[in-house]
Amino acid sequence: KKWYQRRVRATQCWFWYIASDHAALRQLNPRHIIELFTVYEEHLRQSSVVVAEEQTQLSRSIKHADQSVAQILAVTEKKHNVYSVWSNNIQSSVREINQQLADISTVVEGLVPLVNELNQSLAVDERMPPFTQSED
Repeated sequence: KKWYQRRVRATQCWFWYIASDHAALRQLNPRHIIELFTVYEEHLRQSSVVVAEEQTQLSRSIKHADQSVAQILAVTEKKHNVYSVWSNNIQSSVREINQQLADISTVVEGLVPLVNELNQSLAVDERMPPFTQSED
């Protein structure tokens, strides 16, 4: 027998088994029920095809999004590395400048008493006001 003949036979057996308890169901034409189930089966098949296509499209979209995020992450990591190098260079320069300023401050602290002593050795009318080191 062909596949659809077996299906019709199985459906008829199922239908008559259910209908044996219900007089109203016995009056229905089994061919109409089989046609209804056949249409419903085709509907489910078409729906499954649509769902499969949508799942495929969704999978592609997710892969594309993953690739985009990976590219953005790679660019961000490169920029981070470049900025990290720049930051280290700037920190090194700032430390060097701070050291130079500390050295200058030490020299100035040593010069102020010498300048004041030199100022005291001048004649009174040639003297300048006393020098002080201010933090301004």
